[in-house]
Amino acid sequence: MGIIDASRRLAAELAGLVDKKIKVILADGRYYEGKLVGFDHPSLNLLLENAVDNNGNTYPKVFIKGERVSEILTTEIPLFEPEDFKEFIMRNMRIPEHLIKIIPEARAVIIQSRYKVTEKGVEGTGPLAQTIYEFFQKYMEERKKVLKGK
Repeated sequence: MGIIDASRRLAAELAGLVDKKIKVILADGRYYEGKLVGFDHPSLNLLLENAVDNNGNTYPKVFIKGERVSEILTTEIPLFEPEDFKEFIMRNMRIPEHLIKIIPEARAVIIQSRYKVTEKGVEGTGPLAQTIYEFFQKYMEERKKVLKGK
């Protein structure tokens, strides 16, 4: 894997954390927990909403300069996993693998080059889009049950 691919993967992982709760540990040991609402890559400047610091103080918004970040910890498991959804669709809808593509940067699954599936739902129209949406709902319900059990 090249440096450019690794950089894209990092950006994709961070993009997958947008609107999720994270914990950011700073270089001086202090930390903030809150919902990640924005970042810039590659400097790793972060924007958290409804953040709480290590002293229990709450802030509506916290901007964290990337050079101060020591660690970023996920405290919430993503509900939609593109690889899992691809396997789910192949198994349940019997769509051949060559007709399903994953776009990691977008955390999206493209089916038959016409239908895009992300954590937000299904983009596309027609009977197949409706069927994909029904399977998407089943997948999300199964994921919720699995994650509750953890």
